[in-house]
Amino acid sequence: MRGQDAEAEIGLTLEEAHRGVKRNVTLQAMEACNDCHGTGYRGNDVCPTCQGSGFVRRPKSLEVRIPAGVRNGSIIRLAGQGEPGINGGPVGDLLLYVQIQPHRLFHVVGENDVEIEMAMTPWEAALGASIPVPTLDGPVQMKIPAGAQGGQRLRLRARGLNRRGGGRGDEYVKLKIVNPPKLSPQEKELFEKLAAESRFNARDLMPEG
Repeated sequence: MRGQDAEAEIGLTLEEAHRGVKRNVTLQAMEACNDCHGTGYRGNDVCPTCQGSGFVRRPKSLEVRIPAGVRNGSIIRLAGQGEPGINGGPVGDLLLYVQIQPHRLFHVVGENDVEIEMAMTPWEAALGASIPVPTLDGPVQMKIPAGAQGGQRLRLRARGLNRRGGGRGDEYVKLKIVNPPKLSPQEKELFEKLAAESRFNARDLMPEG
């Protein structure tokens, strides 16, 4: 009889799931008892090591290659690494369930896209700017258009997660406008001049009701 499939979880960072990685996995594996050679008996007596089952659990280490593009809940099957067969039957498989850990910057949107929130100053949003934006492959410069609004989402094409079949998703950059927590006298003077000069009223954009 074929041995049963064994199951275990493997935790990955988002970068490891994106690029692929080799990991060493240690688990408690069922193996034939060396003292009774898997028979369950030593002479006419029940084997005290395996209590007659013919099998014992021992730690086993495996090097596992995680392919690029796995997703949370993906299953990696390792043939012949499960429970031993009965009466000479084939060994079962080991099923590794992928668990992707939360990321401090990115969160996954849908299947292949990621999103990040980027802080920027009011003058960068008003005048436009080029700012460094983290991606899964390192920072890139992103052009922020003049008149950008808080909560606006900009797209970096093909900067998301690798797909198993090839290609990549996108990265979305959500803008967050942050005011200086404390103004210097010169900054306060400039803001006062802007308030006196500007005819823009943010409340005018609110729906009537």
